[in-house]
Amino acid sequence: MSDFLVAAGMDPNRLIKAAGIDPAVLRDAWGTVTGTQELRFEQLFMKVTCDIPGAAFKVGMRYKLFVYGPLGLAVMVSPTVTTALREFTRMQALGYSILEYQLIEADGEGIALAASDAACPPDMRGFAHERALGSVPTFFRDLLQRPFPLKYIESPLVRDHGWMGIEDEWQTEIRYGAPRTVFHFAEGAGGLRLPLADAALSESYGKLCEGQLETSPVQEAFLISVYQILMNARGALPPAKAVATSLNISERTLHRKLADRDTSFRRALDTVRLRRARELLDGTSQDIQTISDVLGFAEVASFSRFFRRVAGVSPSIYRRNSKDVFMT
Repeated sequence: MSDFLVAAGMDPNRLIKAAGIDPAVLRDAWGTVTGTQELRFEQLFMKVTCDIPGAAFKVGMRYKLFVYGPLGLAVMVSPTVTTALREFTRMQALGYSILEYQLIEADGEGIALAASDAACPPDMRGFAHERALGSVPTFFRDLLQRPFPLKYIESPLVRDHGWMGIEDEWQTEIRYGAPRTVFHFAEGAGGLRLPLADAALSESYGKLCEGQLETSPVQEAFLISVYQILMNARGALPPAKAVATSLNISERTLHRKLADRDTSFRRALDTVRLRRARELLDGTSQDIQTISDVLGFAEVASFSRFFRRVAGVSPSIYRRNSKDVFMT
């Protein structure tokens, strides 16, 4: 969205700061933005772009599948369209959408993808549904590496036929004024095999996503605070005593509160270390030894054991597999 604002001649930093986000975070590979900050930024974006026709649709078209991180990779290497969308809907909490998606199946094959706005703020529903008209077909196209065969699209938006040329863009009919957004597949589309299908990679990235989902702090204020302290640290992660001090509680209370939420400080450390490790393996050319040192491990063997335990593969195999996906 920031890039869209720049292209439209606007300064995104004003909105970023108004949303409570430090602009430096967006340039930091380890920087984090809370769900509340992201939602606030989207609301501000919606207001300043309300006079730009199709702004949300155009932004949606910028959402490439690979930016979803491990979830995007897990989906890309799934066997078929149906299995990919099952994986996506099962773990969509790791994504960015304020709509909730449901795969509709018949005889074990996906025939449509429906979007619910029940959890979406009322003033953002139009924005969310318009953005979906750009983001979801882009998602489908990235899956197949070619245009996705859609039968037609239903949308609750009230628009004229031909608005923004969306029908021509996706080569399908759009039925406006429907109860909800639904992307209906052409016959047999759900069974199409994906060009990047890889069983081993699918299993590895699936486990990685499950680990993230299991320890995701997105809904709980106390957990968000713990994760924010850990993710904002540089170099070696702070011990439990330091985190407790930052939260103005005792170390014993920290461990108790985490246990009450069916997690632990070690699991929080593992989650943040894994995220940092993935970012360094995917986004830099640093060798494994250097990454191990940056993450605060005493020796590279300890880092390798940790990564294999949490991610299911060694750091070197993870890096090679990631490169193979994008070079294929």
